[in-house]
Amino acid sequence: MLRRDFLRLVAAGALAMFVGFGTTACKSETDQVKDAASALLESYVVPVPNEDGEEPEDPAWPAADFGDAATMEVLEKYGVIADDWHRHCFKNFSYELGEASVDGDSATVDVTVTNTSLSAALDAAGADFTAFTETQDSEDTYAQGGKAALFSHLVDLVYAHLDANENPVTTTVSLALTKGDDGWAANVSGSEEFFSALYGGSNVIAGLAPVDEGAEAPAEEPAE
Repeated sequence: MLRRDFLRLVAAGALAMFVGFGTTACKSETDQVKDAASALLESYVVPVPNEDGEEPEDPAWPAADFGDAATMEVLEKYGVIADDWHRHCFKNFSYELGEASVDGDSATVDVTVTNTSLSAALDAAGADFTAFTETQDSEDTYAQGGKAALFSHLVDLVYAHLDANENPVTTTVSLALTKGDDGWAANVSGSEEFFSALYGGSNVIAGLAPVDEGAEAPAEEPAE
């Protein structure tokens, strides 16, 4: 009896294993391409914490490439934390996959993304900051923390406009993928079209103007 039960368990386990294998192996190339595209785009979706404030243990976030290396190189000198910046930039990000086309080891997928416009948020924050500089609060802020405090306030204004999702932009782009030894993978490095869509129609590839060699970043200036 025990021998029969054991053999039944082994057989059931083997069947489950092969059924699972068969399901994966039978996926069409189109489905595999869409899976790869979805995996990439999920890495731009900010994880949502549960009721205890804990995020999922294995989120796809953060993406390997946010397309804004030049921008972050400047912002980090001013004390901006990259993860904080990206979480605000992508707080309202969403996507939909469209048609996929496969040609040998190359493929494309139509991707429709919606996100708040980073450039619009920057413009709005800039206008708010200009008005702020005319107030007593700005003088008090400077007296307490110098230029670093003023720049921090400007960044907070940018975050507020991004979070408010005041200017959502929807864009459809064609995502290119290639098939290698490890399966399908998207090719987005340096793609102005793709990253512009991700940031709500804002070109982040070029980055911000570099800080002058002789200028001290506000984050490093001591409070007065």
